[in-house]
Amino acid sequence: MNGSTVRYVDHTYRDYSRYLEEGGQLAKHKKCQANFPAKLHKILSEQEHSHIITWMPHGRAFKILDKDLLSSIVFPKYF
Repeated sequence: MNGSTVRYVDHTYRDYSRYLEEGGQLAKHKKCQANFPAKLHKILSEQEHSHIITWMPHGRAFKILDKDLLSSIVFPKYF
């Protein structure tokens, strides 16, 4: 790189897997209640669904544990 400035991007990882448990608050926009990411987050946050769908331990992904129960119980409730 002749004469150009080298730029660095901050790739600092922030672990939010326990954010809400530790008293963190989610900022909500007035239109965010009905969109898919908001509904998915609500489903994943409900303890009653943890045997069906749950966060991975690191908090960056989720895992479907029982797809049949997900489609028969959870989806009709939220969609």
